[in-house]
Amino acid sequence: MNLRQLRSLTAILQQGSFAAAGDRIGLSHSAISVQMQQLETSLGVQLFDRGSRPARLTPEGARVAGIASEILQQLETIKQIASGTEILDSVAIGFIPTTVENLLPRVLEALREAFPTLQVRVKSGLSGELATAVARRELDYALLTAPVVEMPELEITPIASEPFVVIAPRNSAGIESDEELLRSMPYIAFNRRTWVGRHIAARLQQRGIHIRESIEIDSLDAIENLVAKGFGVAIVPRRLHAAIDREHIVQMPFGSPVETRQLALVHHVSRPRTSLDQAIKTIFTALPGRG
Repeated sequence: MNLRQLRSLTAILQQGSFAAAGDRIGLSHSAISVQMQQLETSLGVQLFDRGSRPARLTPEGARVAGIASEILQQLETIKQIASGTEILDSVAIGFIPTTVENLLPRVLEALREAFPTLQVRVKSGLSGELATAVARRELDYALLTAPVVEMPELEITPIASEPFVVIAPRNSAGIESDEELLRSMPYIAFNRRTWVGRHIAARLQQRGIHIRESIEIDSLDAIENLVAKGFGVAIVPRRLHAAIDREHIVQMPFGSPVETRQLALVHHVSRPRTSLDQAIKTIFTALPGRG
């Protein structure tokens, strides 16, 4: 049994006769017939009912031909994976909530332009949850805050560095330091269950800045809205393609040098390198420059 015989058998299954199969793959009727006789001998089973005209596949022959077709499809997939040309029909991507409003639509639009038939499944969650989902292969990719713990099963591609800023109501203009600005009003904290929230809390502790915490919330949009309405001050990343309400909010860099949030795209280290995967990486790494 060899691949030439399996290709001929699959062609017969698809075309319905030796002659039509030969025309499809460029072999004569007699060459196809010889191949099938050799295949029957090697397998020890009758694949065709030659009493009919044209010869028809026996039930066993139809099953073998179906399996041969699957084998050839798997071989083609192996070649595509090896050459980086495999196209998958679906992908699952995770996004942290703070990127959903501004970055998710851009990614979906770019994927739709490049792969019109691609089915994209999206999940929103905290960075730790998404990283675990990728490690478990429940997600193909995730855009998240760069991990603060080592996860060797993940490959990490840096996407963007977002500087942290202290934001306060507009009437706070004139205050000269971020620490003074933070102490000027009640503090609205970003959820400490998130990697960003823990990062901010750790930097405040390292600098010895003890502030009056009044609210803890996990929506940057809600935090910025509360600050604009005068309910307090906060520390937030200056997000890609998201504009702060400059009419009602003042902002000041947090720290010197300025603290940053690192956005990264992660996928499992064993994920095949296909043309779709290369396109996804290109789309995400282009996000900082897309206006």
